[in-house]
Amino acid sequence: MGSLKCQFHIHVKGDPADNVSYDAKKLIDEAARLNYDVIAITCHREIVFDEEWRKYAAEKEVLLLPGIEFEIDKKHILCINAHEDINKVNNFKDLKKYKKAHPLSLIIAPHPFFPGKTTLKDNLEKNIELIDAIEISWAYTKKIDFNRKAAEVAEKHKKPLIATADCHLLGQLQTGGHCLIEANPEISSIIQAINQNKIKSVHTPTTIPKIIKYFIQNGWQYLKEITRKLC
Repeated sequence: MGSLKCQFHIHVKGDPADNVSYDAKKLIDEAARLNYDVIAITCHREIVFDEEWRKYAAEKEVLLLPGIEFEIDKKHILCINAHEDINKVNNFKDLKKYKKAHPLSLIIAPHPFFPGKTTLKDNLEKNIELIDAIEISWAYTKKIDFNRKAAEVAEKHKKPLIATADCHLLGQLQTGGHCLIEANPEISSIIQAINQNKIKSVHTPTTIPKIIKYFIQNGWQYLKEITRKLC
């Protein structure tokens, strides 16, 4: 058993909601270069995954997990090691049934107190028993940090914090947050370690200009895709 470098929030080409330029194999290549042991593809509203990608990752000694950023009442929630019936989850009652059927799926609250209509906010504590971990988002500065409330809730309810890159641009895999987990490279060991809070989140504050640059670059990907379709 060792310390696994893990990334649990990544979008790839084919995401139904976001235009992402890199495909799964490019992601895997970059993850291997950066010495990641475990990564999860978490596209919006759909499990974007292929067994060929899992094998390709395994050849590079990376454990690739299927995931999804699904929605309840338009609020985003991450499911790691997801199964197809996650698509039938429309409310928190459904999520409770899903968790009972799939105890080795990990449910994470992403950026729960960031501005916007898609974050859980008060719904997090109302349904905290269904949440396995709470995300620490990379998009914060020393002065502006919407993760603080997430950390308070995590401490109050004894939930682990998981830093992620919320990766839409491949460079974020290096500059965004990640976590180190004391586990074997297999899903049951990883889930057990997270439940026991044998996890260290690795993240540092960024700057407002860097956050703005990220959103400009991300928007530029949309513009290029729209232009390509029109031409």
